[in-house]
Amino acid sequence: MAKEQKGMNGATEQVAEMRNGNFVIRREAILDKRGNQYVTSDGRLYFKYKLHGNLRGRKVVVDFSPKDKGGYLPLDLVFDVNPEAELDITDEVTEFNGRKQHRTVYTVNTVDENGVVWHCEVKPTGKSDVDLLTMLMNMVNMPVKPVEVTPETAA
Repeated sequence: MAKEQKGMNGATEQVAEMRNGNFVIRREAILDKRGNQYVTSDGRLYFKYKLHGNLRGRKVVVDFSPKDKGGYLPLDLVFDVNPEAELDITDEVTEFNGRKQHRTVYTVNTVDENGVVWHCEVKPTGKSDVDLLTMLMNMVNMPVKPVEVTPETAA
């Protein structure tokens, strides 16, 4: 259960849905004015990937998108298992020529009924999404996990 904060009326509100210490990302259909889901020219359905939270009594939404243009296929495979996935946030540290480089990595993970882990790298869609995510992380005191990466294995 996520940490709670006092709302404007004194009641406690959940900051964001969490599972196993990670935020939960939901896949939602993108609908047109008539309520029909948008479809690509090749017949795939359009979805958006969101983290819903609550900051200072206001509902906030952090949008996520695939890391690259071809990332929708692996992202759809992750969410075909379950319409919810855990967001894992790590700070990759790579040392190259004596300089350390940091890169924040956002990965969504689900586990299917056979225990197979499905994961895909995502990114917050805009700078404002990064800011909102940082605020949500600060509210629940979530640390970013550092991971050392050797230059040979870095992609």
